[in-house]
Amino acid sequence: MLLTSASTFGAELNLDEALTRAEQYSSALSANRHERQALTNEADSAAQLPDPKLEFGVENLPLGGDNAHRLTREDMTMQRIGIQQRYVSRTKRQRKAETFQAQAAVSAADFQTLRARLQRDTAQAWLDLTLARQGADQARGLLAESERQIAVQQAAVAGGGSPASVLDGRLVLIDMRNAVSDADRDVTVAQARLMRLTGDAQVDTTGAMPRFERLPAEPQVLMQGVEQHPEVLQARRESEMAQARSAQSAVAAIPDVGVEVYYGKRADRLDDMAGIMFTVDLPLFQSQRQDKDHAADQARVFAANDQLASTVRDHTEQLNVLIAQYQAAQSRWQRQGNDVLPLQQQRLRLTQAQYRAGSATLAEMLGARRALLESGLEENRAARDLARNWAAIRYLIPQETRP
Repeated sequence: MLLTSASTFGAELNLDEALTRAEQYSSALSANRHERQALTNEADSAAQLPDPKLEFGVENLPLGGDNAHRLTREDMTMQRIGIQQRYVSRTKRQRKAETFQAQAAVSAADFQTLRARLQRDTAQAWLDLTLARQGADQARGLLAESERQIAVQQAAVAGGGSPASVLDGRLVLIDMRNAVSDADRDVTVAQARLMRLTGDAQVDTTGAMPRFERLPAEPQVLMQGVEQHPEVLQARRESEMAQARSAQSAVAAIPDVGVEVYYGKRADRLDDMAGIMFTVDLPLFQSQRQDKDHAADQARVFAANDQLASTVRDHTEQLNVLIAQYQAAQSRWQRQGNDVLPLQQQRLRLTQAQYRAGSATLAEMLGARRALLESGLEENRAARDLARNWAAIRYLIPQETRP
C-alpha cells in the first residue's frame, strides 16, 4: 500500500532509497523468493516416508454356478482390508532432501545475482538522471543569457543598428536550443529508466552524489573479490547441486521395502484370516540402470566444476575490462573538465571583452558561448559515462543499503 501511494504521487529518492525501492518493486526478486520457499518445502517433504495406503476389496469372487456373485457362499471368497506402507531408506530420503536443499542454495545465489544487476541498473539510472539534470540546467542558463543578449541587440537594430548580426546570432541561438533539447531528452530518458525500476509514476533524485570520480577500491582489492561475485557463487552452488544429485543416484540401488498388514473376512462357517506381506525391490540389472544414472550424474559434476572455473576466468576478464573502461572514461572526463572547459571559458571572456570593445561581432560572442555550452554538455556526458562504469564495478557484488 505504501508503494502504491508513492507510485501515485511520485517521489524524490536518494541513491539508497532508490535501491531499496527497486528491490521492493522487483518481480524477479519476488519470484526467486517463492522459488526458494518451494524448494525448502520440497526438501522437508522428501525427508519423510511416503503416505501409507489403504487396500480393500474382494478376493476369489465366483462368477458362475449357484454361488455367482455371492460374497458368503464360496469357501474361497474373502472380503479383505489392509494397510500398506512403503519404507524408503533414511539414506535415500536424506540424499533426496539434500538435493532439494542444494537447489535452494542455487536459487539463493541466483537471487544475489539478480540483486546485483538490479542495484547496478538502478544506480546507473539514478546517477544518469542526477548528472543529466545538472547538465541540462547549466545549458539552459547559458541559453537564457544568450537570449537576453539577442533581445538587447534586437532593440539596437530597432534604433538603427545592423540586422545582419542579429540574424547570425539567432542561427547560433537555434543551435544552442537544439543542444538544450538534447540535454532535456537525456533527462527524460534517464527518468523513464528510473521510473521503470522503482515503479514510481514520477521520480526525481535528491541527496549527495557518491564519489564516482575514483574507483570503489584499489584494482588489486577488486580482483581479490572475484570469488565473491554472485555469478561465481551461483556456479559454485550449481557444482554442489550436481554433487548432491550424484550422491543421490549413488544410493539408488538400495531397495525399498513394502509392508502390508491385512484382515480377511470369509463365510460365517469359515474362520477369518489375517496376514502380512512384504515387497522388496530387486535391482538385478544395476550395472545397466542405477550405475548408468550415477555415471551420468558424475559427468555433470565434472561439467559443473569446469563451468565454475570458466566463470571465474570470465569474471576476472570482465573486471579487467571494466577497470580499463573506467580509467579511460576518467581520463576523458578529467581532460574535459580540467583542460577543455577552462579554455572555453577563457575564450568566452576574451570574446566578450572584444565584443564590448567593438572588435568582435555578436555572432562570434554567441559562438564562443555555444562552444562553451557544447563543451559543458560533453563534460557532462563524460561524467555520466564515468558514473555508469563506476556503478558497474561498485555493484558487481550486491551492497546493503540504508533504508
